[in-house]
Amino acid sequence: MKWRWLGLAGVLALAAAFILLNRAQLPAAGDAARQANPSYLVAAAAVSVLYLINYGAMYRAAYQSVGLRLPLRQAIRLANSAHFLNVTVNSGGMAGLTVFLREAEGRGQGRGLVVSAYLLIALAGHLVFAVVLAFALAVAASDGQVGRIEVLAAGVFAIYTLFSLALVVAAARSRAAVRWLHDRPGAVKDQLLRRFGRKPPERPGSTEAADELYEALRLMIRRPRAIALPVFHAFLVEVAGVSALWFCLKAFGIDAGLEEPLVAYAMGVLFGIVGVLPAGIGFAEAGLGLALTSFGLSGVDVALTVVTYRLFEVWVPFAAGGLALQASFRRARAAEAQ
Repeated sequence: MKWRWLGLAGVLALAAAFILLNRAQLPAAGDAARQANPSYLVAAAAVSVLYLINYGAMYRAAYQSVGLRLPLRQAIRLANSAHFLNVTVNSGGMAGLTVFLREAEGRGQGRGLVVSAYLLIALAGHLVFAVVLAFALAVAASDGQVGRIEVLAAGVFAIYTLFSLALVVAAARSRAAVRWLHDRPGAVKDQLLRRFGRKPPERPGSTEAADELYEALRLMIRRPRAIALPVFHAFLVEVAGVSALWFCLKAFGIDAGLEEPLVAYAMGVLFGIVGVLPAGIGFAEAGLGLALTSFGLSGVDVALTVVTYRLFEVWVPFAAGGLALQASFRRARAAEAQ
């Protein structure tokens, strides 16, 4: 109980820091919203709500893929609680897993299957975005819109994607191959530390994380049809992002087709991924701004669009996730009191 409350306090502290560091965006978003066409803003808000529902449906589909049951309402609560944790805690997307594991413990579900479902979503989302990014870069390159910064960011993402694909290939071979590849980033880091005369940190000898990743990858290989629905929901996540950005452009009277929001969305997510701050703060805005400016939009239009879009992309899910996490803790306390 002590460590649980300390963990909750830590999450709340990180959430408060997130709000404090980015508080300047809130009045700017409010000012931007007052200048926009309300019909398109309502449409963007509706897309945000559908995004939250689809996010839960995506995890529900992943649970079904591994043979577990997860009601949609509960899936929405858990998925958005996990999203809140992943935004506030810079953990490579793994902080949210704790919410699902805690719920699974209360429902008597096996840890291995829950982890496989969670990692399935992480892998599916990554690979689906890789396809979207490749298409967006091809569209941008056809119009000469890709600059050095975009190429550099895409290169970093490509390395990570190739590593993910290498993991899939390794899983097709053996568990030992996944364990070896899973340990490579840490091994490279240790070598670099030794080269600079620093002692590498002690690393646990457990292979549990690698084995859980292996099971998730084997699921993708053995049952490709079973993962079709989670992949479809992951694709809808990208569709929602592009659609919300398109509505934000239209809200400020910008006559945009598909190319502008597609390329700008891909660049925003890409810069957010390679950035070091939670939710890609600063980096995502830079990617969005660079992409929209390359289409000849004025600085004022770009600023208004970026601020408004980030309101729907970051703050709406952040608030919804905070409420969902609060509900999860309330349910946990009620269960302990029984």
